[in-house]
Amino acid sequence: MKKSIFLASLTLLSSAVFAQDEYDAIRFSQTYQQGTARSTAMGGAFGALGGDISCLSSNPAGISIYKRGELTFTPQFVNVNSESTIDGYNNSDNKFSFKLANFGFVSANYNAEKSGFKGWAWGIAYNRLADYNVKEFILRRNDNGSMLDSWSVKADGINPDYLIDQDGGVGMALAYKCELLNDNGNGNYCNAHDEGFTGNSYGYGEYQKNRIKTKGGHNSWDFAFSGNFNDIVYFGASLGVETLRYKSTNVYREDAKDLSDIEYNYWQFKRNFEINAAGINLKAGVIVKPVNFLRFGAAIHTPTWFNGVEDKFYATMECDYKTGDFIRTMTEDPEYGYDPMIKYNLQTPFKAIASAAFIAPGVGLLSFDYEFVDYSQAKFETEDFEEDAYDEVNQTIKKWYRPTHNFRVGGEVKLNPYCSLRAGYAVYGNPDKDIKLDIERQIGSFGVGFGNEDFFFDLTGAYHFYQTSKMLYDGQFYDLKNKYVYVTMTFGFRF
Repeated sequence: MKKSIFLASLTLLSSAVFAQDEYDAIRFSQTYQQGTARSTAMGGAFGALGGDISCLSSNPAGISIYKRGELTFTPQFVNVNSESTIDGYNNSDNKFSFKLANFGFVSANYNAEKSGFKGWAWGIAYNRLADYNVKEFILRRNDNGSMLDSWSVKADGINPDYLIDQDGGVGMALAYKCELLNDNGNGNYCNAHDEGFTGNSYGYGEYQKNRIKTKGGHNSWDFAFSGNFNDIVYFGASLGVETLRYKSTNVYREDAKDLSDIEYNYWQFKRNFEINAAGINLKAGVIVKPVNFLRFGAAIHTPTWFNGVEDKFYATMECDYKTGDFIRTMTEDPEYGYDPMIKYNLQTPFKAIASAAFIAPGVGLLSFDYEFVDYSQAKFETEDFEEDAYDEVNQTIKKWYRPTHNFRVGGEVKLNPYCSLRAGYAVYGNPDKDIKLDIERQIGSFGVGFGNEDFFFDLTGAYHFYQTSKMLYDGQFYDLKNKYVYVTMTFGFRF
């Protein structure tokens, strides 16, 4: 038997082929308060507390709590364990990474002797808002179907020259080029698992494997100014500059080398997807301290406007047949002529935060945050700020997604003037209307802090649990559980 390889690769991207979809809108709208080790240890519940540089990304009024200047640096280690389950097959993979979670500077001017306006503060801070470094692995034997089945059904009635323009068109077009799909001449398609495809080819039993590797992050640089009125009302505002970098490599493979009735040994579909973006938002907040042991906070975040988002997509397919005597290679097929990169605008949802904190000076504190985010308000636009081109995907976002109610709670106990213990818990709601599970993500954390008047060191461990259901291909879903373990350290200097 002579081995034959088909390789077809297309560098293409258009709104009809891949480009933006509702999953991108939600992925880049979801953020999870990280920042300093102290903030992470307390679940990110700092909306009413203030006095931490991570406040610049949540409630900028919090920096007016400062009486002195501060400089912080926060490295972080992350290990992600990903577990997938499909048809009783359980698989897992791990990804370890190192990153900078926070860097910030605050300058404060405070005069305790004055009445009325007692002082002001300004600051600049970098905070990590979301992490995309994950590896997923899915493996199963399928005795009842193939990804090729979904493509042949979608292709029915469509001229082969126009497959690329359809939903899922990249895969269909490549499969047709690789002769995994055949047009029988009357508008119907068969695939390599159908009886009569070539000779006596039919049946299933192939192994399906999917490896997904993503990397990147969602980061924010915030520039804030705040004021202190009589140590009772603290107010502030900030300009946020957010950056996105997301890169995904998705390799799907079907292996039938031990199945004599199926013509191929294996075929493989590889997709590379990359997004780079920068956007701006505004934040404003207030903290009120009616009595020394009680504080209330509120903050609003405008949508983040990501303009000129750069979106690249590259797909390849290869197939190793059991019989045949030819090799075919195509790269950057001029027949399609799509630009490998497009640009568009993305607007994420508005956020509102309400907070409360109870403080026992010298003993400890307890803090709560509630956050409202309506993910159905995310939307795409063209670079010319026209929504018409994205009417369909924007309507899908409104139809599929819903508001979420997120809760964060944190506590701190002072063991002595130089050492504190902290713990926190956060719950983030599920934006997907079709998934019954209301809780999508949970984060538990514990930390310890050491310091004096001029220097502090905080150490935190956090466990982040995320579960959802994802689509392998049309009609085929798998359960996914991601478990993140964070180790965060903050080095701080007061002046």
